[in-house]
Amino acid sequence: MKTNTTKSSNPLNYLLENPGEIMNVVKNPGKFGLDTYNGLDTKQKQYVLFAVGAGLIGYGIYLGMNKK
Repeated sequence: MKTNTTKSSNPLNYLLENPGEIMNVVKNPGKFGLDTYNGLDTKQKQYVLFAVGAGLIGYGIYLGMNKK
């Protein structure tokens, strides 16, 4: 895994310390999201994937309830 020593370990802290970078995030949110995700360790990635899966299941239930 690549590590960038110029940024702090937490990408959100980096944005708070350098607010000028927020425009770069707005211009290309996918790259920021992938860089953030790739910076996580395996356990944190599992938590993110579990939360995404639970959200998709909840959204599917919500859509199913609206069809009645």
